[in-house]
Formats: sequence, structure tokens, C-alpha cells
Amino acid sequence: MEKKRKRAEAEIEAERVENDKAENELELTNGDSHKKKRRRRNKERNERDKEAKEIPTVSIAVSGSIINNAQSLELATRLAGQIARAATIFRIDEVVVLIIRVVLRKRILLLRQTTIPMRMRVGMLPPLDAPHHLRKHEWAPFREGVTLNEKVSNSGETLVDVGLSKNVVVNQALEPGIRVTVAMGTNRNLDDDSPRQVVSLSKPREEAGLYWGYRVRYASNISSVFKECPYRGGYDLLIGTSEHGLIINSSELSLPTFRHLLIAFGGLAGLEESIEEDSNLKGKDVREVLDSYLNTCPHQGSRTIRTEYFQEPISRAMQRVQH
Repeated sequence: MEKKRKRAEAEIEAERVENDKAENELELTNGDSHKKKRRRRNKERNERDKEAKEIPTVSIAVSGSIINNAQSLELATRLAGQIARAATIFRIDEVVVLIIRVVLRKRILLLRQTTIPMRMRVGMLPPLDAPHHLRKHEWAPFREGVTLNEKVSNSGETLVDVGLSKNVVVNQALEPGIRVTVAMGTNRNLDDDSPRQVVSLSKPREEAGLYWGYRVRYASNISSVFKECPYRGGYDLLIGTSEHGLIINSSELSLPTFRHLLIAFGGLAGLEESIEEDSNLKGKDVREVLDSYLNTCPHQGSRTIRTEYFQEPISRAMQRVQH
């Protein structure tokens, strides 16, 4: 009897240990599961917060074929200046140049102000006078600069020309000839060699609400304009302008909330041709490709409103854009 009792007690104890072990494993599993869920919830919340803080952007797409209408390099230069100034006035964040096959790349490059040598008809260009085009005597919390080849005492620092009477030192070792955005801080004493900070190009707008110019990129066709969007999630609102678009009174035009808006302007033959020539969009109507296709100037007196006279179409297109 004693042996049977001891055996029964041993079996009960073994069962209890096994149950405790199973409960511990379950608690650990549940704990891991709860941790994973909590991490996932935190990640989702951070993503939502990031999206909420994300500053809306407005991009424009223009066809490189508009440069073909310029009858001389002087007029082509003036055209580039008109586009640049209009984009600056309306605080455009990105200019996409659509390269149509009939356009010579040599001429397209004229659309990029940075590729035009300073000696080449630069006096014809209208001043952009953008917030980051500061004068020598002006002070701002941020400035654009170019890294120099001159050595500084600290090997981990670099000398930068930011357009002031004296160059400044930044807190990074960088190759010469690189364009950088420098946070100038509150210390206006240029004789103080305390290093300034190199920041991202988006920092002036994010921190101080300053418009800091636009970026330029090329696209080989209209579908590449959309696919190669540099913004996370891509463009969420696509608008095209044409005399064949929907006629709507400006008082009735209401844009939905957007994060990244793209407004496309046609070339010499209009947006329709750009879509027809895109092999990725074969058989698609322009209204299938774009969210809205608008005639921004109904009852126009001229047969065409050329994109190259940019203030006309873009001002009409941008009238209702809250940027």
C-alpha cells in the first residue's frame, strides 16, 4: 500500500510540474505575442503620425518639346527662366521634364538652370528671388553653400562658402564641390569658428516653413513621371490641363485633400499625344490615366495657350490649390 501511495504521489507531482511548465510556456508565448502586437501598434501609430506631419507637395510635369518652339538659344534661355520663375512664385516642389523622343537632349538641358554656364546669356534670365537665394548682407536660419577644398584645423570638419563675407565651418568631413544646406543657428559672429550643422534639403521647410526651391528630374514617358515619383506612396492626385478638358467654373472647383499633387501640362501636341506614345498606356484614354482633366481657360480667344508662356496656364491651374 505504501508503495502504491508513493507512486500515486509521484505521478501527481510529475503532472503538477508538467502543468506548471505548460503554463509558463503559455505565459511566455502570450507575452511575446503581446509584445509583438504592441510593437506593431506602435509602428502603425508612428506611421500615421509621420503621414500627418508630412508636408503636402505640388509637382508639375512639362514636356521638353516646348523648347522646340524657341527660335534661338536666347529665346530658349528666356523660356527656361519663365518656367523657373513661375515654379518659384507658386512654390512648386518638383519640376518633371518629360523627354519626348523628338526632342534633342542638348536643348532639354537648357531647362536646367544649373547646366547653363554663367557666361551664357545669364543676364537674360529673370531673378527667381527665392527664399534660399539670399543676398550677401542677409541673415537667415539656413543657407545653401558649396564645400571648399581649403583645409581646416579639424580633419572632421569642412569649409563651406555660403555667400557671406566669410566662409563657415561645418561639422562633417565632405568632398569639395558638394552643394549643402547649412543650419546657421543664432550665432551671427562669423569670426567664431564654431562649426555649423549640415542638414537635409527639406529641413528649412519642415522647421521654419520656408519654401526652399524645387527639384528637377527627367522622365522618358508619361508613365515614368508617375512611377518614378520620389515621394513615399507616390502622387495621390493627378491633374491634367488641356483645352479638351472638363470646363468647370473656378468657384465650383474644389480639390480633395492630397499629400502629393501632380499637375501635368502638355507639349506642342498636348497631353493626349504623350499618352498615345507611351507603350505602357496603349489604348488608354487620358481620363483613365488622370484623376482630373481640366480646361483651366474656357472660351479662350487664342487657339492655344502655350505652356511656354507659363504664367498663364499655371496660374489658372494653381488658383484653387491650397499649398
